[in-house]
Amino acid sequence: MIKISIVAVSLTVLAGTAMGQTLGDTFDEKAIDNEKWTTQQISTGQVSFPEPGRCGPAAIAASVKQGDSGTACGDEDCQRAEFRTIKTSWPNFGDEVWYSFSFRVEGQVAPTGSHRLVIGQWKGPGDDSPMLAQRFDDGVFYITVQDNDTRRVVASAAENPGETLAAQEILSQLNRDDQQAVQGVQSLQSLETMLKRQPDFAKQFLSPALQKALQSPDGEPERKRLAETLGLTDSSLLSRFSEFAFVAEPEKYIGPAAIEIISEAQNRLPDPTGKWVDMIYRVQPGRIDNEIGPRRKGEIVIWANGKKIVTVRGNIGATLKKESKLELSGPYFKFGIYRKRVTEDLSLHLDEFSQAPKRYELSKLCSAK
Repeated sequence: MIKISIVAVSLTVLAGTAMGQTLGDTFDEKAIDNEKWTTQQISTGQVSFPEPGRCGPAAIAASVKQGDSGTACGDEDCQRAEFRTIKTSWPNFGDEVWYSFSFRVEGQVAPTGSHRLVIGQWKGPGDDSPMLAQRFDDGVFYITVQDNDTRRVVASAAENPGETLAAQEILSQLNRDDQQAVQGVQSLQSLETMLKRQPDFAKQFLSPALQKALQSPDGEPERKRLAETLGLTDSSLLSRFSEFAFVAEPEKYIGPAAIEIISEAQNRLPDPTGKWVDMIYRVQPGRIDNEIGPRRKGEIVIWANGKKIVTVRGNIGATLKKESKLELSGPYFKFGIYRKRVTEDLSLHLDEFSQAPKRYELSKLCSAK
């Protein structure tokens, strides 16, 4: 009896450990499973089950429309409709975890340009901003990784992802404490947004000299003078910034980050507007400056529609201090919409969600439709 009890206890512990990371949902029952998801940050009216789903009869959708509000927005006016994985599914922080799911975006992009729009996020202990996030600013799908307060684009569906990363590299060399440089970057984004979204108005509003400076080749005197006026030491940012201007809150990308981005040759993300995109993530958090938790480099690997896109290594998430007394569990996954308030309706569809300790334990996905 003692042996049986020991074996039973051991199996219970092992099962508990596995369940701490394993979760799956096809949403075919057209209902929210409260043993898998929490709904504190989404209202009943924001949930629907569109048909058909990626593989089965239905998917789940989180939607926001004019007049919707949000919770836990701090001092800003936001709109939020998010599901969160239930706590019993959170891994031990630092463990390797795999995620797979399909998603698509339906609705309208705000014509005023870039607004912070998070459409999926992973948060660990101590994180303010998500350590890993899917974003959809200005109608461009991109993925970011966080090193404390500094953010990095690691992959995007921009027309030229290499130019996006090149502009980001120039931003990394600026000083975040230099307010002139910070305001210069913000001004440059406003100018690029106006040129893209309201070209006729820009021609009337912007002086001919300013228009010429924005369009001049690198090294031209007009471009150098504009860069100096904006407080930017490298005038080449002006020519590269058009491929970065879709990114909300560009000031968060200023300054160094201990994040290595290893892009594949074909590294452009697919556009999820109106069509399913299949994602796989391998996530293993870590930082070399942690006082508690995983004290090593973290690593994230991302695939989209079956293609490997990027590997990211380095200090990922928030530094964990001994005095913080944080519970070392997570990251947890949130899916839905979290954005600054705009009037346009937007819906995010999710299907075939799977979370597991190893890739071979993920649920198999049907062939592309």
